[in-house]
Amino acid sequence: MTTPDDTVVGVDACPLGWVATVIDGDGVRMETYGEFERLRQAYAEVDRIFVDIPIGLPEDGRRQCDEDAHDLLGSRGISVFYPPCRSAAELNDYQEAKDEHQDKIGYGLSQQAHYISRKILQVADVVGKQYDGVVRESHPELCFAALNGQPIAYSKSSNWGRGLRMKLLNDELDDIKAIYQDARDKYLLKEVRRDDILDSMVLAVAAKKRNLTTVPPKPSPDEPRIYYPEFEVPLLEVK
Repeated sequence: MTTPDDTVVGVDACPLGWVATVIDGDGVRMETYGEFERLRQAYAEVDRIFVDIPIGLPEDGRRQCDEDAHDLLGSRGISVFYPPCRSAAELNDYQEAKDEHQDKIGYGLSQQAHYISRKILQVADVVGKQYDGVVRESHPELCFAALNGQPIAYSKSSNWGRGLRMKLLNDELDDIKAIYQDARDKYLLKEVRRDDILDSMVLAVAAKKRNLTTVPPKPSPDEPRIYYPEFEVPLLEVK
């Protein structure tokens, strides 16, 4: 599949594999892929792909981008998973991976982070350590926070949290409720969860923005970074 270079894609991991929200000249659509490589091949000529998965794994300590994202999100910092080192990500057994990560990085490894290890390796095999190419690491909660002007206190799993995120998306995309409902009707929850739909949508919205920034703010060329839009409603600076 070839696409115009103004096409952007937001990608989130889901039980089925990967769910992608595509924004192009024809509007907005959602697709799923079993493997990240197939998704990347399908969108070989797009302008930008934002994916909620670590790109560039830790080697001798936690990644600074994760530390910064955790701090910036405040109460929603719990949504930031510290990824495993490569050797731990390659282990299937959780306890073995946890021990390996502890030995190499000096920290424990959460079950959530271990659970996405296969997805991390899929992206790593396609992207490597290219941090500023077409495929870029992002984080849905940072993107929602940017649209909201501050981190959203309510979890996506709550009615308040889901409703506020839908409102923010509705301000950015036409027919967002219809697109969301179409995805809910098309996929079982055991294939694509509600959170996966919302996250892929906001990643696509963020990828379309031109006012992007990163954590850390000024990464070195070989340092992992997480992209997100600059906050549209700046936080008050208190001195």
